[in-house]
Amino acid sequence: VLIGCDGVRSVVAQWLGLLQPVHSGRSAVRAIAVFPNGHGFTKNEVYQVLGEGTRSGFIPLNDKEVYWFMTYKSHLDQ
Repeated sequence: VLIGCDGVRSVVAQWLGLLQPVHSGRSAVRAIAVFPNGHGFTKNEVYQVLGEGTRSGFIPLNDKEVYWFMTYKSHLDQ
């Protein structure tokens, strides 16, 4: 078993002979927010907002943690 979590220009991926990454045209930001006193959102529900070229939302994981995300169309300036 080999687990490699060394980023987009992975040494492990090079060692395995994987192709170089390509830009998909989308970028994302993801995180977990912690609310020490609780967040009050309903558990097991997904909250999403869709826009032109964007998607964002959050999912309560438990009484104090919320996973949130945002994706958007992006461009590479080369």
